[in-house]
Amino acid sequence: MTPLSTAAAAPAPGDFVQFRDVVKSYGEHIVVMDRLSLDMRADDRLVMIGPSGSGKSSLLRVMMGLESIQGGHISFQGKPYISPEGQGGKQIDAPLQKQIGMVFQHYTLFPHLSVLGNLILAPMKVRGLGKAEATERARMYLARLGLENKLHAWPSQLSGGQKQRVAIARALMLEPSLMLFDEVTSALDPEMVIEVQNVMLQLAEQKMAMIIVTHDMHFARDIATRVVFCTAGKVVEQGPPAQIFKCPKEARTREFLEKVLHLD
Repeated sequence: MTPLSTAAAAPAPGDFVQFRDVVKSYGEHIVVMDRLSLDMRADDRLVMIGPSGSGKSSLLRVMMGLESIQGGHISFQGKPYISPEGQGGKQIDAPLQKQIGMVFQHYTLFPHLSVLGNLILAPMKVRGLGKAEATERARMYLARLGLENKLHAWPSQLSGGQKQRVAIARALMLEPSLMLFDEVTSALDPEMVIEVQNVMLQLAEQKMAMIIVTHDMHFARDIATRVVFCTAGKVVEQGPPAQIFKCPKEARTREFLEKVLHLD
């Protein structure tokens, strides 16, 4: 299989991502990360599960550098990456930030740009690629995602599954070493969900490091190397999918899984 990603080799597994006592709140009363600590290996595919409001999506947005933290620190690739905001605003290592790609729930494609325009914008502005090189890279990723005939289409002409695959291609255009996925199939029809999940499984086969937030427990079992259950801004339990889904150790984990698996 032709690789979907051509990212550079990751550093030693143990020092890929580290959250240490991270605090993230919205105002005084909404704490979504409560001294949260979490490690990620370079060969991990972390799947974050838990009830709504438990801090899963906030963790991704913080890791992407979209939101600041109020306490603790985060390292990435063995280097200091994010520290609490100060008087100067967010404290983040911008070069490291460029090594992370994120795909959102609602595509976030620019409606006034074609598929090609969406894909080449960041590589040209962020990485300084020429238009010809960026266009060739866009053609390559679209071909690998089965969208080669959509190069000049507008987002409004695409199905939901096609939009999400374009969003994944756009994130891969910067050749990240870590991909973040935030409920990327929750707004899709069941048939389109399969399209997008298959792309993510291809990335998993190629050992792409990923942090995935999902409510789809069956997909979590298929793609995760490690499942992390969070609630109230804390990591309650984590482990391999077989252990978490078959014999969770914590009562709160069991209670959550009994509810969501019954609903499934």
